[in-house]
Amino acid sequence: MSDTSSQTAPTSAGGSFLQVIAQYHVKPGLGDQVGALLVELTEATRREAKNLAYAFYRSPQDADRYVILEQYTDASGLDEHRASEHFQRLGFGTIIPMLVSREVTSYVVRTSADGKPVDAVKT
Repeated sequence: MSDTSSQTAPTSAGGSFLQVIAQYHVKPGLGDQVGALLVELTEATRREAKNLAYAFYRSPQDADRYVILEQYTDASGLDEHRASEHFQRLGFGTIIPMLVSREVTSYVVRTSADGKPVDAVKT
């Protein structure tokens, strides 16, 4: 996958965060359009108060496949993201109808005192 962002995720020391992994399979030929929309969505999402990181990657083997990696302070951060104007408009309203399929998984990641991930539990 090719990296289309430059944000490195901070982790909370001795705490936890919510890691979300979304896999998008775009309808044939719409990969470039979805990529442009993801740039806009990324910029808006990174301004959310509870967002720690947001990055998306396009597969070099299949231009119609993306992986999105998101981190939030907790589950309420993801809820707020999904309710935001920009996600309602760009995500639900525009991108999701352009997909063949979408798979979203989330994990609570615990971190050690030095901020490194210790373990993760699927939610």
